[in-house]
Amino acid sequence: MIAAAVLLLATGGSSVDCGRLLQGSTAAVEKALALFESKPGNSGESLIAAREVLARAHEARDRLEVAQVSTFCAPSRGEELVYLNHLTLGFTGWIAARARRPPQDYDLASVIRRARVHRERGRARLR
Repeated sequence: MIAAAVLLLATGGSSVDCGRLLQGSTAAVEKALALFESKPGNSGESLIAAREVLARAHEARDRLEVAQVSTFCAPSRGEELVYLNHLTLGFTGWIAARARRPPQDYDLASVIRRARVHRERGRARLR
């Protein structure tokens, strides 16, 4: 009975610890992303906000890549890294595309939606 309780606590702790790591690593990304999404697509403010998302996503990805995680947390961290890779590639492309064509010609919203699917998939494992 004690072994079962310890196993239950260890499993729950892994879920909680993993969730804290992922949330702590990406909270600044989500904040920057929310700010970006509140800006008009063709404004100078949106470009500044996009650069902030890109910087925060790079930082979070670097932090998560080196984080030591349990085998339980590894798949969720992997999904979080895919989420961040979508954002870094999408925002890099969007920023570069602004020099060549209007921002509405580059569908960043679909990239963000696909990124969030990966994030949710990884977080769903922790519930």
